[in-house]
Amino acid sequence: MSIWKNFLNEVKSHVGSLSGDSSQNFTSRLHQKVSELLPNHSEEDHLRIACLSGLMARVAYNDLKIDDNERQVILDSLKNWTNVNDDEATAIADLCLSEVKDLAGIENHLYCLPLRESLSLEERFNIVVSLFAVAAADGNVENSESEEIRNINHGLLLEHKHYISARSTVLEKLGALNKDKD
Repeated sequence: MSIWKNFLNEVKSHVGSLSGDSSQNFTSRLHQKVSELLPNHSEEDHLRIACLSGLMARVAYNDLKIDDNERQVILDSLKNWTNVNDDEATAIADLCLSEVKDLAGIENHLYCLPLRESLSLEERFNIVVSLFAVAAADGNVENSESEEIRNINHGLLLEHKHYISARSTVLEKLGALNKDKD
């Protein structure tokens, strides 16, 4: 069974708490849209891109709004992490940001499982660094964003030292530290 089908099965079995048949609709819609956006990419690419964009959207929307700078960091991260061109990255970013409420409703482990199975330790660590960049893009990393990223770090099977190291890349923008300076 392909990684994508395993992912879909995981989503179906773990998101049953969403009302009605929305988990099936969500996974079908996500798979369909990613596939339509990237018809020349493999299922593994679709999966990686869906998981990365889902995690980034989750962090960006943690404060219930999407800043233009967060959108730009998501675009840059997609270009950095995947082999998509500028137009494809823009389309994926637009997709993940337009679907952000549904994407935020999926549990982190459903995004993390395929990534931890297909990426090296260093690549997973760099995802956490990228997530902190998304959180810091609006000028402040809120405590709730840090906690969301801590949970993702755990889901990617990284150690606490990886979280601390990644968080140190945005130290000057940590909300808790900024409040102490006022």
